[in-house]
Amino acid sequence: MHGFGNDDGQDPKEKINYKATFRLLVGFILPEKRGFAAAFAWLLLSTAFNLLTPLIAKHIIDKAIPAADARQLAFAVGALFMNSLLFLVTNYFLRMRLVKTGQQIMTDLKKRMLAHMLSLDLPFYAEFPVGRLNARVQADTSTLYALFTNTTVNIFRDILMFFVTFGVMFYFSPKLTLMLCSVLPFVLVISTVFLRKSSTLFITVRKLASEISGFLTEHLNAAGLLQAFNRERMTEARLEDINKRKFDAELRAELMMIIFFLSIILVSPISIALILGVGGGWAIQGTMTIGTLIMFILYIDKLFEPIFSISEHVSVIQRSFSAGHRIHKILERRPGIVDPPAPHFIHAIKDGIEFRNVWMRYAEDSPWVLKDVSFKLPKGKSLAIVGETGGGKTTVTNLLFKFYSPDKGKILIDGADLSAISLKSLRTSIGLVQQDIYLFPGTIMQNLKLMDDAIPDAMVHDAIKTVGLEHFFKKHGLNKHITEKGANLSAGEKQVIALARAMVLNQEVLVFDEATSHIDPYTERLINAAMARLLSRRTMIVIAHRLSTIRNADNILLVSEGEIKESGTHAELLARGGVYSKFYKLQFGEEPR
Repeated sequence: MHGFGNDDGQDPKEKINYKATFRLLVGFILPEKRGFAAAFAWLLLSTAFNLLTPLIAKHIIDKAIPAADARQLAFAVGALFMNSLLFLVTNYFLRMRLVKTGQQIMTDLKKRMLAHMLSLDLPFYAEFPVGRLNARVQADTSTLYALFTNTTVNIFRDILMFFVTFGVMFYFSPKLTLMLCSVLPFVLVISTVFLRKSSTLFITVRKLASEISGFLTEHLNAAGLLQAFNRERMTEARLEDINKRKFDAELRAELMMIIFFLSIILVSPISIALILGVGGGWAIQGTMTIGTLIMFILYIDKLFEPIFSISEHVSVIQRSFSAGHRIHKILERRPGIVDPPAPHFIHAIKDGIEFRNVWMRYAEDSPWVLKDVSFKLPKGKSLAIVGETGGGKTTVTNLLFKFYSPDKGKILIDGADLSAISLKSLRTSIGLVQQDIYLFPGTIMQNLKLMDDAIPDAMVHDAIKTVGLEHFFKKHGLNKHITEKGANLSAGEKQVIALARAMVLNQEVLVFDEATSHIDPYTERLINAAMARLLSRRTMIVIAHRLSTIRNADNILLVSEGEIKESGTHAELLARGGVYSKFYKLQFGEEPR
């Protein structure tokens, strides 16, 4: 469960890697360069129409009105109106193009993140809870969307507007323009200080926003457990604590933004005062026209609007780089287990599987989970693994599926080292039925196909017939809708569906990891009957606590403390009178001797 001190893998004092994050953001933009090029075209037109307004106003004041020419005045006013209309139209097309391009970037980014996360191995998911990953995919990409739709192109617009406005103003009055530039050093100093101080604050805000999203995901998934143990108020208190920390961090960040913005906004009234004071004096002296004075006042907003806009965008830029930094940390993560340069592909298992002196532990400072484990599983035979909880049974399947790599020893399939075998071909050949069954929201048919519509219905019906589950699926129709995680099904029903699902792809090797745990006797008999049919058709590995499910296995391994203590058939192990025999007698109501 989510606790107080989890830092989500990111230190609040951690500085953003701007260089790496910038490369990442540019990588998002380049595939959509046509969309951004179209946006820039509309940007140029929109900016041109925006900058024409003060010039037209100057012409009206200095030319049309003094000339007392009604036609010239009407034409100039009409031009002013048309110019404003064209500005609105071009601005509309600019915004629409940015929205479409931004949405495409976000769609591609989410697909890329999902594909990358699915390529990572299990230790990654132990480090990053699913709720946190969901927050990064949703919240952080939404922050980047704001950058691409409201900020990136607008920054170029602001830069263009500043220099064009400066050029026009300098053309009409160099002295007044240079006088206005005296306030720019103040703006640069304030902006630099803000950028340096705000970076850490925005990382903290993003971290806590992700923490809240992850907290809600994890705790809502465990709502039944929390209710059963009366932990609602405890959960509320923990959420309140995270919310309080986020509130404090966001308040500090927004306070800094407000101080920065108010400092910048002082530039406009100071500049207007300079124009009216100095320029007004020149107008009295006749060295500057009233139209030029009005044009300068109108251009003040155009000149300093880029600075105001950039000050507003600084928050988005900082948040976006913080989000991009977090996304980059995910995307730069590399799976611990990858295919070799020239992988070996398996299309059919001819001989079987062998574990040869395998040792395994999950961390360098942790105890050995498997110790010198060796066994062979010929093709078409069945192997059962039994033993106490935590003895190392499930680790065998984790190694077989290459979720982890052994520290010592080898795992061979048809004599080929598992490390040299292609991951995709390996997992195409081996099916898995786990103790904790995950079913997707959708119909039973869709879940049996693993949500892959390319699989024909005939394969599903053949799989159901192979394991003799026709009666079950008549009772539970294939069109029955399953809610999230199969909440409207019992544990036994979910395991029956998982068993049939493993058969749909017709994989040669099937692994059952506690497939009959926590189910009623009727469903257990149903699954046992189905598994009995499979014993003669598939190579099977069965991990079980219930020994009734593995009586007919060709070989049984009793694993305890990471070692194989006993091996043999069910009858041989009973006759031996060892640990297996004691387990069996305990389960079936007999006192061990």
